[in-house]
Amino acid sequence: MEDKGTKRNYNVFFNTHTVSGIVISVGLFVCFFAGAFALFLDNINHWDSNQKNKVGYAQIDYERVIQVIKEDGYEMQGRQFGIFFREDNPPYIQVNSQPIKIEKDTTASKEAEKISEKDSLALAGFFLKIDPTSYQIKGRKFDPHTRQLGTFLYHLHYFNQIPTFGIYLAGLVSIFFLFAIVTGVIVHWRKIVSNFFTFRLKASIKNLWTDGHTALGIIGLPFQFLYAVSGSLYGLTILIFIPSMMVLFDGDQEEMISYIAPGFDTVEMANKPLEERQNVNHLVTKAVQQYEGKHIKSVFLNLTNFDDENAQLNVNMDVEADKAFYSNANIKYSLASGEVVSEQKLGDNTYTNSVILTIHKLHFGQYGGYFLKAIYFLLALITCFVILSGVMIWLEARDNKKYETKKTFNTNVGAVYLGICMGLFPAIAFFFCITKIFPQGMEGRFGTMGSVFFTFWFGYVLYAYIIKDFHKINKHALMLAGVMGLVVPIFNGMQSGLWPWISLPRGYVDSFFIDISWFFLGLVSLITSLSVQRLVTHRKKQKEQKNLVLMNDEESEIASEIPAMAISNSSSNH
Repeated sequence: MEDKGTKRNYNVFFNTHTVSGIVISVGLFVCFFAGAFALFLDNINHWDSNQKNKVGYAQIDYERVIQVIKEDGYEMQGRQFGIFFREDNPPYIQVNSQPIKIEKDTTASKEAEKISEKDSLALAGFFLKIDPTSYQIKGRKFDPHTRQLGTFLYHLHYFNQIPTFGIYLAGLVSIFFLFAIVTGVIVHWRKIVSNFFTFRLKASIKNLWTDGHTALGIIGLPFQFLYAVSGSLYGLTILIFIPSMMVLFDGDQEEMISYIAPGFDTVEMANKPLEERQNVNHLVTKAVQQYEGKHIKSVFLNLTNFDDENAQLNVNMDVEADKAFYSNANIKYSLASGEVVSEQKLGDNTYTNSVILTIHKLHFGQYGGYFLKAIYFLLALITCFVILSGVMIWLEARDNKKYETKKTFNTNVGAVYLGICMGLFPAIAFFFCITKIFPQGMEGRFGTMGSVFFTFWFGYVLYAYIIKDFHKINKHALMLAGVMGLVVPIFNGMQSGLWPWISLPRGYVDSFFIDISWFFLGLVSLITSLSVQRLVTHRKKQKEQKNLVLMNDEESEIASEIPAMAISNSSSNH
């Protein structure tokens, strides 16, 4: 009874692992493959816009920015807004604000409560892009996909191109991935060590895929578990925070935010105009000088209750310091007196904030340099192979007479799956190439490039569906990506003049890094595509050998019959 129960449990977990893996396979592959490139988001953006590595945070005249907002007709009394420098192409100062809330006066007449159209626009929220040189407003629209390649790939890795539901879909995929990891460990637990050292190269294709799936799955297990948990947290944050807010904070959103991120808590207005306020530039300089000698990567300002007696300035800094895992620090000043209201020094975090920051650091590999991200990149590619091999096991298991009636359906599913997954590699390489072909000043440049990228990707999926040859789908994807990968540094050199032997001495480290990475990635992909052999199943090999033996026997019989027929014909002629 115990053996039957154990076998039943094994089958349940095995089938659960298979089903959960197949359901999320395509989405999970996109998450990890695009996410592998998204690890180098800033590096790719610098390569895209031909920028040097950022030395430190950009010096901004914040007082001038505030004056630009006022001159644009917005009411500043009681306003809450943020100011942040964006390294886009071209770079700009981002200013975003919530609408100003107006307390209704119940004693006032309906006539007095009416606000003119001009006043309502002055109180409205806004999003502004301000040129950091001329301080002219260059745009008023927030573009979630931005205009840079690295950010595009970052958005792609959690399906942000799908409006509203993309990030939730990524969260669900992560949940199923976590389920697949747990059930996979349970299935392989008893033989996890022996299976790790088993790789049957001369066995059937199914066993070959199985051994690769198991061995590489074990190697990347901690990495995959990390991304399953953190991906679920990021994708389904709303399902975590809403119940927490209702139960722990009695539905008070502002109280929850002040607990999680103390620097962003709101303060009640005094409803009294501030006659004289402190200079914002001076306060920012004062905050930055506390970390003199350390590399400050960025500064984000959050101003609350502006021009009110309770107005406050929160200076949030991303500080790169030796032997410090956390890099965030913030200082909150009173704009009335200039005194420090609260301060969170470098590495001084609350428990909740530490947990969130730790997950963020681990998820994006932001606790090391190029080497750490390269390790993450390789582990992401290993995970992609684990996902790919899992589906190939499923397809090979159905390549027999038992599933003969569904053979066409299974072949079509496999072709589309491989087309989507493997086609993403040459599509991304193609995107890097056309980034250097389309002129920087072209109107609607990035939107056009995005459309071309998705068209190329869809075209490869269509090609895969038409040929339905798994070997050719994989081989041609690697070949295309290999050729275009080798071409990427050539296109960059021709467009920007930043050839690898020029970019590094001039300080364009990211340009050099991306070009060299693509060169080696393209070279490995091309060599692999040219050297890979078509895999034949053990059953097909036996069938081919049997047919060959039968053909040889038939040829021998025919050869032996020829002399006899000749003698017979000769005697009959006589």
